[in-house]
Amino acid sequence: MQWWTLFKISQSERHQFCQTIIESSSPRADFYFLVLLSALIVSLGIVHNNLILVIGGMLVTPLLSPILAIALGLVVWDWKTVYWSGRTFLAALGLTFLVTATVGWAFARGPLSQLQLVKMMEASWFSFLVALIAGVAASYTWAKPELNNNLPGVAITVTLMPPLAIMGLAAPLQDWVVLDKAIRVLFLNIGGIILASIIVFLFMEFYRCKRKVVAEVKEEEQEINGEHWWDKLKFK
Repeated sequence: MQWWTLFKISQSERHQFCQTIIESSSPRADFYFLVLLSALIVSLGIVHNNLILVIGGMLVTPLLSPILAIALGLVVWDWKTVYWSGRTFLAALGLTFLVTATVGWAFARGPLSQLQLVKMMEASWFSFLVALIAGVAASYTWAKPELNNNLPGVAITVTLMPPLAIMGLAAPLQDWVVLDKAIRVLFLNIGGIILASIIVFLFMEFYRCKRKVVAEVKEEEQEINGEHWWDKLKFK
């Protein structure tokens, strides 16, 4: 078996992935509710040096799906998809920052630099390489339906929530050194995941699915815009 056959998928599988990833990155109540829960779990885990809580919160977070949707939008060269997914992701970042800053104000005591996960966090080329590898694993697993059982492991590998939570914890304590390091780690991770996902999606020929991606975004946009404000609070 040649190595490039690893990236071979059918057009129906591409369409299924496009539908799933656009739906998963739509700005709905259940998406933001999971972000809120994940932010609470991860930030409390960091404050109490509880790695199990942090891992549990990483399993809950849906932050990966809009990042993959951004990469998909870049591959099919559709800026509306990039904007649609990017807006969802930025709103999730804002919500996470508010939640974790509240946790930091209420529970964080002493210098954050002494916490285990903060000590482990490092903005370096090595961490960027890890983000690239995690991005390959994430995009490849999401695009292959038969590998969906591995998604929990991928969620742990893709470290988006911990540096974001540390940013929120550091802000009310005015720990600017830790805040700066967390920002750099977060952007390294996001950049690595997007770059790796673009490469994987190109190998999988997702550029052939532009019409499907555009249609899915339009359908989601019409569905959400057609709802009343109280309907948006309903969980789907």
